[in-house]
Amino acid sequence: MESHLRTLLRNYMNSMDGIIATAIVDKNGLIITSDSKEEAGENSDMILGAISAILDDYIERIKKEFDTESSFFNITTTGDKKFAFCSKGPHSILTTVTKPDTSETEIKVLSEHVAGKIELLLEGKKNVAVNIPEIVKVLSQTKGGTLPKGEYSSKLILTGDFSVGKTSLIRRFVENRFQDKYISTIGVDISKHIVKLTPETNVNYIIWDIGGQGHKNFASHRKRFYNGANCALIVFDRTRPKTLNDVEEWYDDIKESVDSNIPIVLVGNKSDLIDEVVVSEEEVKQIAGKLGFNYILTSAKTGDNVDDAFLYVAYKFLQKLQ
Repeated sequence: MESHLRTLLRNYMNSMDGIIATAIVDKNGLIITSDSKEEAGENSDMILGAISAILDDYIERIKKEFDTESSFFNITTTGDKKFAFCSKGPHSILTTVTKPDTSETEIKVLSEHVAGKIELLLEGKKNVAVNIPEIVKVLSQTKGGTLPKGEYSSKLILTGDFSVGKTSLIRRFVENRFQDKYISTIGVDISKHIVKLTPETNVNYIIWDIGGQGHKNFASHRKRFYNGANCALIVFDRTRPKTLNDVEEWYDDIKESVDSNIPIVLVGNKSDLIDEVVVSEEEVKQIAGKLGFNYILTSAKTGDNVDDAFLYVAYKFLQKLQ
């Protein structure tokens, strides 16, 4: 686990130009592991010392402000550096030191992604990817200050072959839980979930989980489920190549009923099944590139990368409103 945490921190630092140093600490402020960029040089120990000192000053305030909440993001500027504190669970706080001109949106998006992976690793989850997906890097470059303020409703549809994990992805995103037993979705199931993108911007998702049985035979019946969709996830199972081959047909279905310019993400699920995965990331990248999508590899079972798929289309939906 220690090596995975260190690799994750190194990938995190490599994904953000303005980052200087980072540390994983427990909820009492004790450093679990840390890393710094080469330019920190002789100052790296001083920077990590500053992290400890600032944590001592802020840990009680953070505890008081966020009480028993396991997830939070807080940022402050001290001198010529920004300090960000991010937690996505009960075990840790990811502390990040950046240059003062580093985008707070970039810090928030990347640190929340990494903090989520840290929690999975500390919980002993296996096969958690420690790379930073390209879709998250793209999302981190979103100019948060340009997002419209207020509450917005968005119809999100999930399509794809049967048993690819659409329902499991929704359950993980909405309820943060996983159920091993497979129960097929007949027709459509509808869920609601609020996504808080900024303190002043919420997206109220209406999520349509569209059954994948009888893909071709029931295409005409499904079209009415697509009407009015603002964004979509097309899901496939990385252990079943045919489900990736069918993605283009699902996209054609969507285009017949919905504006083809809605944000769409290609989601490769069941990535935790390392011994059974036969669809490579390069194959996914080729299909996504051909269709003009971004893609992400997820595991509904562990929760790895799940939130990021839903967050990406939420940001893209709001950007289209401007």
